[in-house]
Parts: sequence; structure tokens; C-alpha cells
Amino acid sequence: MLVGTWNINSIKIRKEQVEKLLSERSIDILALQETKVKTEEFPTFIFKKLGYEVYHQGGKGRNGVAILSKFKAEEIIIGFKGLKEEDQFPDVKERIIGVKFSSPNIKEYWVFSVYIPNGSPVNSDYYFYKLQFLWKFREFLEANFSVDHPLIIMGDFNVAPEEIDVYDPEILRESICFTERERKAFKALLGFGLVDALRLKYPEKSGIFTWWDYQFSAFNKNQGMRLDHILITSVLIDKLENVWVEKIPRSWKKPSDHAPVLAEFKI
Repeated sequence: MLVGTWNINSIKIRKEQVEKLLSERSIDILALQETKVKTEEFPTFIFKKLGYEVYHQGGKGRNGVAILSKFKAEEIIIGFKGLKEEDQFPDVKERIIGVKFSSPNIKEYWVFSVYIPNGSPVNSDYYFYKLQFLWKFREFLEANFSVDHPLIIMGDFNVAPEEIDVYDPEILRESICFTERERKAFKALLGFGLVDALRLKYPEKSGIFTWWDYQFSAFNKNQGMRLDHILITSVLIDKLENVWVEKIPRSWKKPSDHAPVLAEFKI
């Protein structure tokens, strides 16, 4: 099974690029972020024609998450299900969607598309909102799942976890997406029992990025950050075959500033 995640930075602008990626790679499940359309405005019919089920939750702003799947969902979670009303965040339903599937060799597994707030500028109210969001996401997982559940959590986490995940850790140190508090909050999320799939396969390889600024020829110079991740629970470790960044879409005309991350599983 081939799965992937991609912050597309507007489905209206890049629906043809998503079609192209799905067709060329024959992806089974694709998580999207920053669709930037209301729930009912997502171009569902385009992907239905390609044989995909569409699960999307959007809003009025810059958010919106979706899962395109060749399989029908058995259950859907939107937002922080299971948490008290006072623990809900105003835009959480535009940032988290989860879908339950089953397969012949796994009774059930969940796939999530997640878009964590950017948090810029550092030390602003929005920055602390981001930190709270990461911690609350762990609480959500604890309220609904155990570490024995097969979970594939994919998305734009807006955090570069380690120094090898940025092109220059000294220049970028304490910049947004690479502050110590963000990195600690991300590691706390992993502490639920999640494994970074790419680092599982390539623990020390540097220069693997998923986001490059539109300015300063950043992509051509490979001056980027690894902000998009595929996180899995340990029960799926032996089923993970490979994971990689699909950089070619970042070089297409009018690209997203993010590249897709793809992973193959024996599911």
C-alpha cells in the first residue's frame, strides 16, 4: 500500500497537480493539507472519477484537511474527538481528520491528515497556540487510542525536529518551526508511542527537506526544512517498506512550497 501526505497550499490552484501525482504514482491513500476551501467546495467529482473516496473538512480560512482513498471509510473522526468542550480549539475541525480502514491482514487501522498551526511570529499568541495544539493533540490520541492501535498520522506539523532537518541549524536556530519549545512539543507528541517513519529508515541522513521558501532560489539550492511527517505506531514498523520525499512536484509550474512525502507499507 502506498500512502502520502502533501500540503498543497490551495486545492483550487493545484487540483490538476494532485491528479497528476495520484495518476503517476498510483497512491492508495493521500492526505492533503491547506486545501483552503469550505467543506462543500472541495472538487470531489474530479477525484471520484479517478476512483477515490473523498473525506474533506474545510473552513473559511487558510486551513482545510482531506484524505483521498481508494478504500471506503468505516469511521471518520474530525477534530479533537473525546476531549471536553473547553479543550476544543476554534479551528481544530479544519486541521485534523481521521479515517478508519480495514484490510485482510490488519483488522483495522487509522489514517490521519493533520495540519498543525504555523505559529509565526515566535512568542506571539499564535506561537503559544501552536504549542498548546501539539500538546492537546497528544491528549486527543490518549483519549481515543492506545499505542497498540495501528495509526498512520500524516501531515504538515510545521516543526523541524532535529538539526539535520534544516539546511543550516545555526542560521535558523530559534526561528519559527525550529525553536526549542516547538521541537520539545513535537517530541512529547512522539512520546505517545509514535515513530517518525522517515527517520526510522534514514536515521542520520541530512539534506532531506519537504518545504522550501518561494524566495531566494531556496529549492534550487536545497535550502529547506523537513516539516511534513509520516508518524506511525510501533505495530506498523515491520510493515513499513520505504519512505521518501517526492521532490519532483516542487519543480512543477506554480508549485506548492511543500513536496509530498510518500511511504510504502505491506498492508
